[in-house]
Amino acid sequence: MTSVFWKSIKDKLILPFVELDIKYFDLGLPHRDATDDKVTVESAEATLKYNVEIKCATITPDEARMKEFNLKSVWRSPNGTIRNILNGTVFREPII
Repeated sequence: MTSVFWKSIKDKLILPFVELDIKYFDLGLPHRDATDDKVTVESAEATLKYNVEIKCATITPDEARMKEFNLKSVWRSPNGTIRNILNGTVFREPII
């Protein structure tokens, strides 16, 4: 569903005004599993290169999701992987 919202935002608010060469990385569980989660690392490396990333919601699998999606592994959180590569931080409270 988030990809539907992103498409709407992109088509209505961004692309009519800015010419972009958008790079896409499929962080859905089936593709992450097929690439042994290398796609997540590639997306973070692209973020370092281009200095921007728009990431839609993703699933962090647990044992139940592993069975549901027939995954090879319980992959780490893509948010955590990307954040670690970018040396990022999670703020749990507002910064004032």
